[in-house]
Amino acid sequence: MKITLLAGIVLLYASSTTPAAHAQDGGSVIIDKKETEAIFDQGLEVLATGRTVSDIVARHVDVGEQFMGVSVVQRPKTLVTEQETGISHVDLDEIYYIVSGEGTMVTGGKFVDMQETHSDLLGAMHRGTIVGGVLQKVKPGDIAIIPKGMPHGWHEIVTDNIGYIIFRGDPNKVMKEKY
Repeated sequence: MKITLLAGIVLLYASSTTPAAHAQDGGSVIIDKKETEAIFDQGLEVLATGRTVSDIVARHVDVGEQFMGVSVVQRPKTLVTEQETGISHVDLDEIYYIVSGEGTMVTGGKFVDMQETHSDLLGAMHRGTIVGGVLQKVKPGDIAIIPKGMPHGWHEIVTDNIGYIIFRGDPNKVMKEKY
């Protein structure tokens, strides 16, 4: 698994913001390769139970004016459906770093039957059928930036599963802090 770029992104973000409020010995918060791989293994165990998503928060840290979260997410193979469905986050910007697997995301457009929901993990969300979205294929090494409010979902996952790391900017601190 290529985690080197990911570690660099985490280190760069942590060092470019206010000094990490909860870092050890004044340094940045590090999630090492061994821990990241263990979280990926745990996510595969979650998917083996029949769940359609595993979203495990590795860290959610107070970096001063906002929180910054890192989660490991995995989803099983999905087939194309007639309607695109997805979610959008009211408060969270997300950056996906694809680590394993391949698929096609749908992003943008608008919801035609939007429902407002709340998640203990992700705060206020919208979900529904997406119309006018853009289909984009992703593979390991690709990065997708998804601003808050943008509808997004998976059109298709062509491999047995897809694994990605999400960096979440949380300026309103809607997620629970986890070190």
